[in-house]
Amino acid sequence: MREHKSTRGVAFTIILILLMAVFAFAQDELLLQEVETDEAPCVPKNLLTPWDSLANKPLNQDIRLLFNFGYEYYKNQSYKEALPYLWKVYLHDSTKYAKAAIRRIADIYYLQGNVDSTLIVCYRGLKQFPGMVRLHYYAGALQNRLGRFRCAIPHFEALVKKDSTNIDYLKTLAFLYFKNDDERAIKVQEKVVELQPDNIEENNRLAQFVAYFYGEGADLEYRKNTWKKQPDNLALALKYAQVAVKSGSYKEAIEPISKVIEKKPSKSAYLIRAEAYENLNENFKAIKDYMAILKLNPKDVDVMLRISVNYRLENEFAKSKYWINRALKAKPGYGLAYITLGELYEAAVPYCQEKLKRKKTEFEDKLVYKKAYEAYKKASKDPAFRSRALKKQEIIKAFIPNQEDLFMHKKDKIKSPCYEWIIK
Repeated sequence: MREHKSTRGVAFTIILILLMAVFAFAQDELLLQEVETDEAPCVPKNLLTPWDSLANKPLNQDIRLLFNFGYEYYKNQSYKEALPYLWKVYLHDSTKYAKAAIRRIADIYYLQGNVDSTLIVCYRGLKQFPGMVRLHYYAGALQNRLGRFRCAIPHFEALVKKDSTNIDYLKTLAFLYFKNDDERAIKVQEKVVELQPDNIEENNRLAQFVAYFYGEGADLEYRKNTWKKQPDNLALALKYAQVAVKSGSYKEAIEPISKVIEKKPSKSAYLIRAEAYENLNENFKAIKDYMAILKLNPKDVDVMLRISVNYRLENEFAKSKYWINRALKAKPGYGLAYITLGELYEAAVPYCQEKLKRKKTEFEDKLVYKKAYEAYKKASKDPAFRSRALKKQEIIKAFIPNQEDLFMHKKDKIKSPCYEWIIK
């Protein structure tokens, strides 16, 4: 599974941009470990606060009464007045009142945006009460917000352990695993999809995770299933078709992209289907799609050249040449058109040799190769295709007539019926 590592940097960046809206959370047994990140350890090195001085002062009132005073202030959002009471309760109790007090203290600091104090309170409270959901949530959310996603992971693992059906916890944990390059992201995201099978966004995210960890094309089945749930969703159909073509599943691409074309025809959609048809050797169907593109834009020379290529693949050389000439008329001097012309001449030689039952290359065939050479020479005048054209010239040079050939066949020309389209 790691053989796709070289391509995963780009995939990670793309998926990360798409998912940055997600949060973060964790696991009890890993919680208090000093897990180092690039910025700081997860647990603050000093968990003491100025309120700790209250621990040495005797209580003048019942612990329950102190908590009730603190809770009333808390409930009325009088946080400054609430804190002394709640801290006294926490520092002098070790049971339910301490647990209730530390939760309210954490609430106050979190709501006030006091990050450092919130983290101190969370880690102190979790050391004493390791299963407190609210403290895990605050600690995980803040660690994730600070960019310390590895520190956030144990908290969201703990939250998922407490509530395995909470979509927000699961989504956040899946994304945190993804950021940590942990394949468990897939398993957690699968749980999200299981709980929300009709959520297209989450289905799509699962496919992205699968593609990232297992390589491009591995997400094909997920793309298919997502689209099948909403067959009228053109965006899902398009994505499924794109992935199918990229992964070489050309036949699978036909149905979804045809749905897109039926509802919303566009050049990009026709290009996808044409590519699929070409790879299925259904060249005439590809030509039909390219013709449809020309109806949208009659001056698209690259599409004209694709039509030419497909006619060439069907050995319809005259039609192939016609479309090259149309491209050159629309865009004189276009290097790609001349390269396509050269490739047409090259392809004609082995076809005609077989048709004429020739056992070796004759002078006439060399003259056709010479036409290919001349086409590549013209292509080299276009800076955008110069390098490609020069390489093709170099390769074919050995097949064109040499001085001896020209001397021995001074009057010979291209004349076989198979090459008739060249001389017309």
